Amino acid sequence: MSLKLFLIIKKYSFPASSAPLAKRAVLYLLLPVFLSIAVETALPADDASIVEVIATVQEFDPQIPWRKKPPKIRQGLGVVVEGRQILTFDGIVRNSTLIEIRRAKAGIKLEAKMVAADEQTGAALLKIGDEKDAAQFKSAPIADKVRRNDMVTIVKMDESGQFQSDEGQVIEVISSPHGLLFKMLTDISIEKNGTPVFIGNMLAGITINYDKSAQTCLVLSGTSLKTFLADAMTPPYSGIAWAGLAWEPLLDPAKRKYLGLGEQKGGILVARTVPGSGAADVLQNEDVIIEIDGVQLDKLGYYTDPEFGRLLFSHLINGRHAPGENAMLTIFRNRQKTTAQMPLKRQSDIAQIIPENTAGDQAEYLADGGLILRELTGDYLRAAGNEWIIQNNPRLVYYYFNPWQFSDKAGEHVVILSAVLPDQINIGYHEYRDEVVTAVNGRPVRRLADVFKAVDQDGGLKRVSLMGYGVDLVLGEKEMAEANRRIAANYRIPSLRHQRSQSDEN
Repeated sequence: MSLKLFLIIKKYSFPASSAPLAKRAVLYLLLPVFLSIAVETALPADDASIVEVIATVQEFDPQIPWRKKPPKIRQGLGVVVEGRQILTFDGIVRNSTLIEIRRAKAGIKLEAKMVAADEQTGAALLKIGDEKDAAQFKSAPIADKVRRNDMVTIVKMDESGQFQSDEGQVIEVISSPHGLLFKMLTDISIEKNGTPVFIGNMLAGITINYDKSAQTCLVLSGTSLKTFLADAMTPPYSGIAWAGLAWEPLLDPAKRKYLGLGEQKGGILVARTVPGSGAADVLQNEDVIIEIDGVQLDKLGYYTDPEFGRLLFSHLINGRHAPGENAMLTIFRNRQKTTAQMPLKRQSDIAQIIPENTAGDQAEYLADGGLILRELTGDYLRAAGNEWIIQNNPRLVYYYFNPWQFSDKAGEHVVILSAVLPDQINIGYHEYRDEVVTAVNGRPVRRLADVFKAVDQDGGLKRVSLMGYGVDLVLGEKEMAEANRRIAANYRIPSLRHQRSQSDEN
């Protein structure tokens, strides 16, 4: 019995001589309290379906690529699904060295292994290491769909392993490049990602972000989770379909007239395409996409979905197609209506001009004469802290948000001089850091593979050209070997060069 309920009963206790009518009146008074307590503690899933996920993570330091950061713990929740496997949020277990799960009200941790993870959708699938341990868990069914205004139940686990639940309301269903999401309004505070959301007794989704100020939560929908689970259980994992285009609404009548749309009511404008994407193969800037697979788009890029209502067109790509398939487009180009088949691919982080390094790989680098050359990544920029946008070189931040301004060719990256390790060989260069490298030894570079190739052919790093500087950084060739031995010892660098593969150099 809860303390709150005990105090209520104590307050309204009557002596034996009290009138039965008074007791009955108080019982009627308390009945709504009892019912509300029962509803509050009722859970839509068995306690053997929801687990705590604990991941031990040790990642490479983005700013010092030969060093690993201290280990840290990430915690969240997961839900047992078909085959007694566990669905959770990818951000909890990404780049982990050890994954453990813990059942509610139990202190025993069980080891789990990664089956599949997708940083694009935000979903991960785990498998309990021991089949005997897995037998104690119960699978939760996944809902086919959730719609706007649906009432759902959030179930979270507190630090003591007890469940807490509360209602939430779906206020928006969102079609994104990463799958189908929904936004939920709730009074409950959600501290851990992967917190399950139920509709009835079925899993409606898992939380991937919580906004405390707005009391809203972003949820990866059961629709996306079902697709991910089916894909993960039939290896190899193929991932989510991706077109690779940037677009704009077409609301301006003058612009529509200029493009020759005439009486055409809908359509969106192709602003640019991502190098190496399927869209880049078939689309041009200022193409107007009218239909996808025969479905009409309005001027804002929305359409009416028969299951979810008004959605952005991205659901026609990743909700109805898989990588390797084609989407049929109806477009206006040069004032003429035509059709095109757009091949769909899986988005690859490493193929981006400025990758995020979501895999947590050790960054490739060259440390020669104390000059550290590497490629720019999103995690490198964010390593500067919460104020990374103003702490970093503005040019690098600009390229991060506008990568097409740096390159429109697949396979190219931003090579930077990230830092200079002070030594007598590089006196005068100590203040240089986070500058874009344009050439090495007089050879143009557009990726780190170009740097490796140049230094291998020329017998070392001799000269570095930086964007915006009229003078190159020059190193003494005769002193280089001794300087590198000294720098490696002084700065405890196990290897002055890290290169994953030479295949990209050819």
